[in-house]
Amino acid sequence: MAIIYAFQDASGNWHGDLDTPLLETTPGCGHLTYRPVPGSPEAASPFAGQTLKVLYGAADIDPAAVTYQLDNGGRFSASWQVYALLAAPTGSQATSEIPPPSTPHAERRMDISLTHSGHRYLLTANGHDSELTITLTAATHDGEVHGELHGTIDPAHLPGLASLLQAATGPSAGQPEPAPSSPAPLPAPRRGTEWSSDERTRLFNRYRHERDLSQLAKEFGRSVLALEYQLFQLGLAPRPTTPQPSTPTAPHTPPTRTGPTHDELRKTHHRSHTPWTDEEEQQLAERCARNATAEEMSEELGRTVGAIESRLRMIGAQGPAADKARMQEL
Repeated sequence: MAIIYAFQDASGNWHGDLDTPLLETTPGCGHLTYRPVPGSPEAASPFAGQTLKVLYGAADIDPAAVTYQLDNGGRFSASWQVYALLAAPTGSQATSEIPPPSTPHAERRMDISLTHSGHRYLLTANGHDSELTITLTAATHDGEVHGELHGTIDPAHLPGLASLLQAATGPSAGQPEPAPSSPAPLPAPRRGTEWSSDERTRLFNRYRHERDLSQLAKEFGRSVLALEYQLFQLGLAPRPTTPQPSTPTAPHTPPTRTGPTHDELRKTHHRSHTPWTDEEEQQLAERCARNATAEEMSEELGRTVGAIESRLRMIGAQGPAADKARMQEL
């Protein structure tokens, strides 16, 4: 599976693990305009709003739960390291240039940092494929160190160590959580109402731990289909498909046209019912991101408002007009 393993920011600095061993000899290259959901923790990332140059390829590493859609339309998962760098409010230390190709015993180095509850946490790892020296540091923004862990470990044991740390910092520090005395009350149904920024952030965090959409639908008071569309907009799931109900085959009868013909529509919308070009879709996405309304884009592109809204949903555009189009589909 192809996975994004490194990216270059707008200043020309590289981030991620450029030494990731690929199953293919030549990596893929594309561009990603990083637009996190407004109000989410990722919106504070220093890379938000930048057009990043990304490297991707088939690699034997575990992907993060988030996928990213490149500007050319391709969608790829990212490594956990790339996801952590993009999501962290303080980003990471930059790698000034691409190092030479690695050898089986080449030294590896990784630096990741994030900010949480007013503190800055830094993970530094360096060494060889068979042994890594890892340092975990907790400090203030002024650089005052409040704690540090240091040691050497075989990289094969990192997943087990991560699971142990997660269990140790759980609700009861490894102790079983007591069963609730009574079921938690379900929220009032919110079907048809607009999603708030807090709801989007809570769904983003809950989906990392709970993948049962029926359970999440009860928690949020929404339909499963509404959750699927929000997860698609957050980049956590593919675009949902609505199953079509099966109907018995009826005798064929010629359709009765009640609306205007294509030629009649083109008198007011000269591009109506013609194939969309790549240039038109790019112009549509850019105008939508600049807060243009569907009516304004209809006049500029010579298509009906309905065609504009349908194409905004199809290309996953970002902006008020696209949000309104997706809400109408729900």
